[in-house]
Amino acid sequence: MPARALISVALLLGGLCSLPAKANPANCLQAPERVKACPHKLYRAVQLAGMSKPALTCICVTDFALLLATPADATERLAQFRRKQQLTEHLQQDVEPILEILRRAP
Repeated sequence: MPARALISVALLLGGLCSLPAKANPANCLQAPERVKACPHKLYRAVQLAGMSKPALTCICVTDFALLLATPADATERLAQFRRKQQLTEHLQQDVEPILEILRRAP
């Protein structure tokens, strides 16, 4: 393979590898108790409260899964309410816009 083709491939791979890094995974929207890497991340261009313009944002889908399910009874409804309060306090913003993004996700 010619050197020029190798350089092109290297630049392409380097560019592809750097795309998620622009979302800053350290700032992934996730639960405060998470200590391990999120098993299911979703990257979306969004504009949430406090953002001046849309940006690529990482969301840990696993940490919001409880809030996406329909509660079967009052106990589950209360658990969802508490989880929503906890995440709202930790993220310093309402979680409803995040849930809307996750509901639209394929």
